[in-house]
Amino acid sequence: MPTDKIVPISKNLFNLLNALPNHVAVVDTLDYLVGALYSLANAQELGFKDRPSSYPAEYSAHLSNYTLNIAEKTQPHASWLAGYFFNSAIQRLAAAYDRIPKLLGAREKVHSKSISAKQRMKEVNTYDHANWTKVYDEVNAFKHDISGKGEGRSVTMADVMGAFAETTALLNNKADAIKKRYSPPKA
Repeated sequence: MPTDKIVPISKNLFNLLNALPNHVAVVDTLDYLVGALYSLANAQELGFKDRPSSYPAEYSAHLSNYTLNIAEKTQPHASWLAGYFFNSAIQRLAAAYDRIPKLLGAREKVHSKSISAKQRMKEVNTYDHANWTKVYDEVNAFKHDISGKGEGRSVTMADVMGAFAETTALLNNKADAIKKRYSPPKA
């Protein structure tokens, strides 16, 4: 991912932070997105490579050495760090996938039955969010499947960049609704 793709996201988040209300729910959600951006920039800087297949056979031995690096306060291998930052980014985008519809007033329950994050997203987002949903699904597999994503990732850096574009597009398109909902009452 060329750095030039980070710059527009950065400017977009800057504009959103300055345009949207200074309300804890809004700021904290955007804080997750700033963290995702930071993580993506670091993953890119460290040479992140998409990994559609399982770990190499020698990965476990390297991983055990990284624990010593951490204890000795030295950096683990750059490829491990790149994956670490990539994982941080997708987890933060998945959290935003869950939180932003709530921020926009999506219902959390219907007839005492919980609504899924995907249902909430569909309720408030008529725009394309296929990449963002893919990231959300990847993180759920990462969290809940016994082998996580050890057998390979289904999300690429391009998917994550697409998810970021979809996220900021939704926030930009719904900015007036967010302002109306979270701005302090006029005196």
